[in-house]
Amino acid sequence: MSEEAGRALRSDGRWPLTIAASLFLLACSGLALFRPTLFGPLGGAIAALGPFVLAVGLLPLVGALAAWSRSAGRSGDAAAGSFGPRTALLAFIASETAFFAALFAAYLQFAIYPELAGFGSWPPAPMRPDDPWGGPLLNTLILVASGACVAAAHDWLLRGRRQRAAIALLVAVALGVVFVAFQLREFSLASQGFRDGVYPSIFFLATGFHGLHVVIGIVLLSITAWRVLKAEAVGDVGFIATAASWYWHFVDAVWLLLFAVFYAWAG
Repeated sequence: MSEEAGRALRSDGRWPLTIAASLFLLACSGLALFRPTLFGPLGGAIAALGPFVLAVGLLPLVGALAAWSRSAGRSGDAAAGSFGPRTALLAFIASETAFFAALFAAYLQFAIYPELAGFGSWPPAPMRPDDPWGGPLLNTLILVASGACVAAAHDWLLRGRRQRAAIALLVAVALGVVFVAFQLREFSLASQGFRDGVYPSIFFLATGFHGLHVVIGIVLLSITAWRVLKAEAVGDVGFIATAASWYWHFVDAVWLLLFAVFYAWAG
């Protein structure tokens, strides 16, 4: 490892801490969105901002991801092949798995014992989701197609076919944007809000935070596509390509479970 690569690797250490702090801010902003009264005199301003309050954590997160990608690129193959980033990514995915597992556990608890929420059935009859075989199924197909594009891009990148990989990544980004647009449309047309009871709170928390993860994945895939187009060789892309691929497949898997439990089974 060259001295320059070693310095770049050492400097990378601050970016995981920055990303962790950004995720903490994102969690706090999510809490503020759902319970603005917890923040005392700031509650009125938070309620007025609505979903835009998430920018408090989302903007620093996007900036930290972009900066880490640029720093990792300067470290070259040493950073891409090091064990540390892979361990950090797996730990991050494990923590996100635990987060969604808690939401599924809460949902299934009320599904088995609806009387705990004061209902005779779950979901409550007036709050049942729309036909799962319409918009939700279409969104599922869109996200699965984007996952196939990411898998193809990663395979082509390993084979040195950078142009094909870049095109596949851009298609995946476009499909991800369409997915988010359809989900926002679904939220805007919903007959109840996330403060209207136990069921909508869990539903919007799980599906909304998944949508936020899709946005983060879109950022990662966009950074990867930019690096693939800019790189002179496959080795110049760095670990960001593997990180984006793993993360996007995780997002895909979570949505399949959400569709099965929150849409198909509930409908």
